Amino acid sequence: MTLKPGELLAAVRQDVRQARATIRARRSDLDETVAVAEAAMDRARAQAAATSGPEADAALEALDDLAGAAAPGLASAAWDQWRAELEESDGEPSLYRIGSMPGRLPDSRIPALVPLLDAGHLRILGDDLATADAVVDALLVRIVATTRAGLVRISLYDPRRLGAGLGGFHALSRPGLLTVYGVDEFKDLLGSLDRDIRRIQRDVLGGGHSSLAALAKDAEEAEEEKRTNRRPEPWRVVIVQAPVRGFRDDEIAHLESVMHAGAACGIHVICRDARLEAGPDIETVEVGPDGAIRTSMTGDLEVTAEPPPPELVRAVCEHAARWVGIERDPPRFAQLLPPVFWTESSAPGVRGPIGEDVDRYEPVEALLGDDPVHALVGGPPGSGKTNFLYTLIGSLAARYSPKELEFYLLDFKEGVSFARLASGRNNKTWLPHARLIGVNINNDREFGLALLRFLGGELERRGAAARDQEVTKIEELRAVDPEGHWPRIVAVIDEFQVLIQQQDKITEESLYLLNDLARRGRSQGIHLVLASQNIGGVQALWGRNAILDQFTLRIALPKARRILADDNPAARQVARFCAVVNSESGARHANRVARLPDAGTPGTFDALQSELWKRRPEHLEPPRIFDGAYVPELMNAPAPPEGEGVVGQRIDLAGSAATVRFDRNPGRNFAVIGTRADEAHDILASAVISLARGHAPGAAEFVLFEGESSPRVTRLARWLTDEGHRATVTTELPAPGDRLIPVYVVMFAVDAATARSAPLRTALRKLVEQGPDDRVHVLGWWRTADRFRADLADRPGAVRTVDAWVALDVRDSELTPLAGAQRQTWTPRRRRALFHDQRTGDTPQPIIPFTILTSSPA
Repeated sequence: MTLKPGELLAAVRQDVRQARATIRARRSDLDETVAVAEAAMDRARAQAAATSGPEADAALEALDDLAGAAAPGLASAAWDQWRAELEESDGEPSLYRIGSMPGRLPDSRIPALVPLLDAGHLRILGDDLATADAVVDALLVRIVATTRAGLVRISLYDPRRLGAGLGGFHALSRPGLLTVYGVDEFKDLLGSLDRDIRRIQRDVLGGGHSSLAALAKDAEEAEEEKRTNRRPEPWRVVIVQAPVRGFRDDEIAHLESVMHAGAACGIHVICRDARLEAGPDIETVEVGPDGAIRTSMTGDLEVTAEPPPPELVRAVCEHAARWVGIERDPPRFAQLLPPVFWTESSAPGVRGPIGEDVDRYEPVEALLGDDPVHALVGGPPGSGKTNFLYTLIGSLAARYSPKELEFYLLDFKEGVSFARLASGRNNKTWLPHARLIGVNINNDREFGLALLRFLGGELERRGAAARDQEVTKIEELRAVDPEGHWPRIVAVIDEFQVLIQQQDKITEESLYLLNDLARRGRSQGIHLVLASQNIGGVQALWGRNAILDQFTLRIALPKARRILADDNPAARQVARFCAVVNSESGARHANRVARLPDAGTPGTFDALQSELWKRRPEHLEPPRIFDGAYVPELMNAPAPPEGEGVVGQRIDLAGSAATVRFDRNPGRNFAVIGTRADEAHDILASAVISLARGHAPGAAEFVLFEGESSPRVTRLARWLTDEGHRATVTTELPAPGDRLIPVYVVMFAVDAATARSAPLRTALRKLVEQGPDDRVHVLGWWRTADRFRADLADRPGAVRTVDAWVALDVRDSELTPLAGAQRQTWTPRRRRALFHDQRTGDTPQPIIPFTILTSSPA
């Protein structure tokens, strides 16, 4: 039936009133709103040609008014009406302008609108590429401009132009709002959409709502959501350009299944040139050869495309990219902390929030327990890796007391990232959970190995206790032995690849221990967090039975390499101040992107540490600190027993002293080998001073032999005399014979003297052979291993009369004969030495020579 002009005007005005009433009521049903608009458009185009005059003009004006109600503000405004400064619309659009139709008045245009978000999908047909691009660009720029920053994610699959069709939108790639899929990644795209749909249906909708639109409406009506104004999930707009060959039947079927379930989950597909069947939730835009457009919304009315100005597209995208970081401030560090500290039990594992999900505005947690057991963290310099580690440590430390959780922290960088967790000059607090902190250890791989040995020993200790109690897991052990001390241990090793990147015995043993801890740590509550700027070049980590297969929790910071699975590009796309958190070994479907707090500025981690330090148990000792840049002082070391000399500090967890026992057994002499004079003097002086401290005044005699004149020898003799000991400086060896008290012959630059005197060499060889039985012991310094062997070897290459030695700048190949023909791995370096005592049976170990004569008058 054809309406009269007056009836048409009345009908359209009634439609306008209904639409406005629906909008004021927050549009109880989006489909009804779209239906109202479509019905009005149907009546208008059916009657427009049959009517004329003022009433028809008024009808089309009313129709234009209706379009404004369903597409307010920037959703339908002409491009020349957009302001330079973008503003949010008062209402949420349900329709978006893609072009315009002629109005009844000269030069007037009526917006041509299509629905998309929370409504359905769009298919574009036709060979006019430029016009189709204009439709897509116009639709996208209006959607981006009328939604809150970050609430629309765009995915593009364009095998024909490799993403060039959306060149103006590439600013959205920076914060992760635009993802471009490659030619061979269509299956990956569909798989990602499948997983999102299943996750949203299971975890977000949960059977309580039919769609995200319904859930968002209910959330807006709740009082708490009025304050946050947050949508539970972002929209995802997927643009699919069919390849030249077209899609296969199975690809079309998969795409249609995604579209069938996607709209309810906020996933909307724009298909170009795909063989899709029309459906009730699919709008069609058909582009003719002449560029004329007809849509399923406008019927036979001809629509003209309106491509957005390129500078406007760039401005909108830059605005969104900038404001996604401003409007969505990262969570504050304090927001991740519990209201009450130390209330959690670590028996089942430890977990704590490390950021906020960029999509769902909920905390993202890191979990270490039965699964996942260990974590791998990666990110290049400047990506925020250290900040993340502070966040993780702080979040866990706030929830679990030192009885429940202990940290062992190593940093192989040339820095002191973890030093602030220990007491310092300006801040006397320390983290109560920290039992060990190692910094500046990039040249002390042995200390990293020492930690792994300790953890391996703890693994065995806990395993033995579990077997005694007939249980298998730490949780069960804690239940049957509630009075025992069985905290979870989390060892954090930053730049761990330094430990295993050389081909030597340290790497070999470290890999063995890492593998053992990675495989057996789960049952005994020992967890590893390994962090690195780049692990790609460490071949030992990859391949068959790879260690990192056990590290199922992966944290990838922006531009991280080889942390996630090879087919997972999320680390390349994630924005600054964010991290990809993946608990399934980096598998693509398990990605969660978290915005990270700032844990490094004053008032964040330091404030938490201060508060936790105040709550520490009274009996709790500070953590052991190892600083590779610090040279220990002898006087700070405990005095050894009588007859023992301290020659350096071991590179171990306890910081124990390396000592030599001087008794009447054969071979109890000591040698220093190397050309670094300052360190050689310090080592000999350390041995002498510690021996003097162990003997009562007058209970030992010291003979200081000068191969070359040195004021340091004079100062040492003066110190010994002041302490009540007999000390002489000479250029002659003492006469042989049994002594009533120990005599220590300390020889500086021995080889300089023996090179000038063959009789002296003969006398020295006799003294080191017979002296210990007479209570006479030689402590000497030789500048090279060859001269040492030439002076004392009873046969080529072997020295059997000196059990203990310290090597400075001596190549490992020269040390092999001195260590019982054991091949040595030793890299000489400043303020480090290699110590060996044949009596102990231990392999040579690195030590740190104490500072003595180079910095004190002793």
